[in-house]
Amino acid sequence: MSDPGKQDGPRGAIIEIVEKDVTTSSDSAGRSIIVPNDIRINGQSLLSSADDPVIVHEITMRADSCVRVTLTLLARRVSIRAEDDPA
Repeated sequence: MSDPGKQDGPRGAIIEIVEKDVTTSSDSAGRSIIVPNDIRINGQSLLSSADDPVIVHEITMRADSCVRVTLTLLARRVSIRAEDDPA
């Protein structure tokens, strides 16, 4: 019997790069400017480095393609181990 909380293998994350609190302003030409101040992965806000920009790589417009994103995040702890080993 499979665990309903587990997926059937790896899948792409949902990355959101957003400006919180709808603080969008306009430039001198009246165009909206979005100033992102929150990065979320699967809905969870994460700390990121102000010195390292978010890079969104080329997007190919195909239904089955993924987007490659490079993020520099600040981690409290990094664990590289076998899944069943204790943290």
